[in-house]
Amino acid sequence: MLPKLKISSLLLKRLEQVKQQCSGCLFGVFYGEGTLLLLGFNVESTIGQLNYEQIQHKFPAEVDLCGLVKFGDCSDAEAHLSEIFKDVDITDNPILLHCELGTLVGLRASFLMHGKLEEVPYEVMDEEQLYGDFCFTRLKFSWTIYTEDNALAVRKEMHALRKTISGGSLAFNVEPTKVFITSGGVQGVAYSGHKSKAINNDSMITDVMAAVQAAVHFNQEDKENAGENRKSKKSMATDIKLSNVYGAVGCDFDVLGIEVLRSKTREFNDTDNITNTLPAMSMCLKPGEKKYAIPVELEPMAILNKSTKLSRLYDILIESICRALRLCEQSITENLEENERKILKVPKTYNFFPREFGHFISCCYLEGVSDDEASMQNKRKRLHRHFGLSVMRPYFRRSNVCMFRNEIGAGEPLLNTHLGLKASGVSEGKLYLVQGNYHYYHYLQQQMQDKGWGCAYRSLQSICSWFLLQGYTERPVPTHLEIQQYLVKIGDKPQNFKGSSQWIGSTEVSMCLQGFLNVDSKILHVSSGAELSTLASDLAMHFQTQGTPIMIGGGVLAHTIIGIDYNVQTGQIKFLILDPHYTGDDDLQTIQSKGWCGWKGMDFWDKKSYYNLCLPQRPIMY
Repeated sequence: MLPKLKISSLLLKRLEQVKQQCSGCLFGVFYGEGTLLLLGFNVESTIGQLNYEQIQHKFPAEVDLCGLVKFGDCSDAEAHLSEIFKDVDITDNPILLHCELGTLVGLRASFLMHGKLEEVPYEVMDEEQLYGDFCFTRLKFSWTIYTEDNALAVRKEMHALRKTISGGSLAFNVEPTKVFITSGGVQGVAYSGHKSKAINNDSMITDVMAAVQAAVHFNQEDKENAGENRKSKKSMATDIKLSNVYGAVGCDFDVLGIEVLRSKTREFNDTDNITNTLPAMSMCLKPGEKKYAIPVELEPMAILNKSTKLSRLYDILIESICRALRLCEQSITENLEENERKILKVPKTYNFFPREFGHFISCCYLEGVSDDEASMQNKRKRLHRHFGLSVMRPYFRRSNVCMFRNEIGAGEPLLNTHLGLKASGVSEGKLYLVQGNYHYYHYLQQQMQDKGWGCAYRSLQSICSWFLLQGYTERPVPTHLEIQQYLVKIGDKPQNFKGSSQWIGSTEVSMCLQGFLNVDSKILHVSSGAELSTLASDLAMHFQTQGTPIMIGGGVLAHTIIGIDYNVQTGQIKFLILDPHYTGDDDLQTIQSKGWCGWKGMDFWDKKSYYNLCLPQRPIMY
């Protein structure tokens, strides 16, 4: 019986962007009683020395090679067909997708059955269903390997390490529960209301999620509320969204944090170092040999359908570690083979979440090798081409690494304060929103007494945070004093401007963006707040193509525009405003309910004031 085929709507959008005649590999998840979900692809003809086996290690565990995609009438597809199909092991029926260039019209899907291709229908899985049906596991895993400074020795040690790990030497705990996964099975307890339920091999991922939700809710309770109130409170535990607790910022997937444990029934030597605090690389001298101790820091991930039985979970977690180790091996050996100076460097894995993908991607980079070095730029450029991504956006720079909510430090400004807002009320309007993550900067933060004069500074800080969080820079968000010092340095302001309480406007904001981040800006002007509606098309185009926050200054006030809702037929428009004049605590509920981040109509703008808008432009970077 042929598998049931589903294709992620995000994947279809990416397929539609391919304009060249070529072929590539398909990657997907096989789950349930025989369903194949296609999640990713690559373009084989553009990746040089990379191949689909190496690329698969960048995907989360359970995302595997499942077939071939052919764009247009490319001639190399037939040559790839037999090679790729023989390596597909998640299904007996590899798939072939045939796409026309630049369009989804005429897309055909065929499974290989008994040596012949049989065309089949497919369903489209939208983002909401994808986030609802699947979740991710995330480990933190560290080890030390001892090796000589040559590629052969590194491969040998990495192979031995994978063999050790695959031999049942590890155990896992689902944080913050008492659910444990070992090579011998799964055990633990989940709560539903005031009832408990045993977790075992026949349980599903949804049962583990319930255990996590109950544990998180219990930990949030005050100790004084234990006892009688606990039962009623636990009944609300399932309302907790794990994406808001352990998930990545800008991603709606639920994430299960997994702790790696030593198995007490096995003997470990000093090379079996499992710790989250890594030592620096060092040299070990033994009679007749020179070896280096290399700390290896991993962050393996796996994707799981929520109906998956826990009897499979141990092997999936082990596979996620082995994939991360292969990435590290590849990164270390490439560096040794490509450079004349045979210098070992410490590898570290990073997880990224390109919104266009709908899944995480892992990369391994060597410590001490800057993102701006030519070797790193070339590596990322190949990766962009390989995945069919624009080379104008820095998807895989270290500064664009995923931020997980449970690791965000206290004291950081709020992230993405517009999420969860009610609809604007524009009838049949179309949303044009900021793309990506930003911090909300406002009056009196960082012990800065800037009430009454610092609104444009705060708007600039919010914009700078966007460029930092999107990976365009590693430079910290500038302080008020740094902003003033720069404007004095370039001759825009006199010396007494430093340390003052003087305002700045959109022109100064654009100067600072150029000076601090090498970011150009487009300036728009209207002579009255009543004329802002005439810029609706310009603002819509900006959010579609650039996606950056906009600083707007008028009279003595500055605000940040992070989106519009616009009906082109009626001309009705509302602006999504991030208001820097807020002076309270960083409480999201207050900020949204009181309108400090919210939708504003045309009556929000002063009809007697002129307005200048600073529209930051994305630099070309990869």
